[in-house]
Amino acid sequence: MSVPLFMLAALAALFTFLSPAVASTWLKTGKQTTRPYGHVEYCTRNAFDCRGRSADAALPPARKNLLNGVNRAVNRSIKAAADQTAFGRKEFWTANARSGDCEDFALAKRAKLLRSGFKPSQLLLTMGYNGSEAHTVLVVRTRDGDYVLDNLVDEVMPVQSARMSFRKIQAPDHGGKWLQVTGKTGRAP
Repeated sequence: MSVPLFMLAALAALFTFLSPAVASTWLKTGKQTTRPYGHVEYCTRNAFDCRGRSADAALPPARKNLLNGVNRAVNRSIKAAADQTAFGRKEFWTANARSGDCEDFALAKRAKLLRSGFKPSQLLLTMGYNGSEAHTVLVVRTRDGDYVLDNLVDEVMPVQSARMSFRKIQAPDHGGKWLQVTGKTGRAP
């Protein structure tokens, strides 16, 4: 008795859907680019966070349960609000917000993951566009690929699955510098 071809295709699609997403893709970077204004001001208040650092050769495993837990916890602990409403200023970045915008969510996630053992060179603020709106997320660089922690989505996703066009990313070797994102690659940095 043979199994109809459409049944095999349906089973294959189901197993693909149920299997955990593995990134195996990293953001590819180019030349140094401009720093976001909010990050410049953030660095004046947090100089220790915006200096040169070693870019670790050995990337950690993804630790997806930890990443998902941090992403959900921060997404639930901060009330989304424009900086003008939350802080009385057009642009203000902080890791200690009770309400704030996408940069504040990303910085809070970064702070939690640093306390969990990730290194600064693996936790990169990344800017781009979600549709036509400017948006910032945290990209976690692992040996399994780059993963996106986004305040608009509770699930951590591989960079190739993110619904975002990436434009710039923090330099892994210097927290105060930013690099152009020139695409995606299957080769680890």
